[in-house]
Amino acid sequence: MAFEIVLMPAMLLIGPHLTTMFQNQGNVIPPFWQRFHEEQMYLKIPNQATPGVVLGLYTNYSPDFSTNSGTYDLIAGCPVSTGSNIPAGMVAKEIPAGKYAVFTARGPFYPAIFNVWMEVWQTPGLERTFANDFEWYGPESTGDENSMVKVYIGIK
Repeated sequence: MAFEIVLMPAMLLIGPHLTTMFQNQGNVIPPFWQRFHEEQMYLKIPNQATPGVVLGLYTNYSPDFSTNSGTYDLIAGCPVSTGSNIPAGMVAKEIPAGKYAVFTARGPFYPAIFNVWMEVWQTPGLERTFANDFEWYGPESTGDENSMVKVYIGIK
């Protein structure tokens, strides 16, 4: 799968978070996203900079992170213009400006996004930073066969 290299400006994100491990992600991430949508948490986030956009930010990777050990955080949230008025149960996280490899998932969320992540892990020479990676869900992210989600992987 091809990818493009982009430079992204800094962003501030607000949303709920969870800490998990690679080995456990299949058990905790789907219910986390389900709760995010069922409770319409995105509507509770103030000062949205890009209405209609939700990010799934993978961050705070532990130094020993791999497919076999370590932890990371997932924040499901919205880019905001200011970090004031953080709703209860949510956090603010600044994503510094950086260089990213951008992969595109097309089609229903599962298996499309899963397949992109498998491709990321199998792409030779992709020098990941393991600092901030995110999925960008915009108006074109409908979850059906016409859906498109961009997956940004922080690189050196």
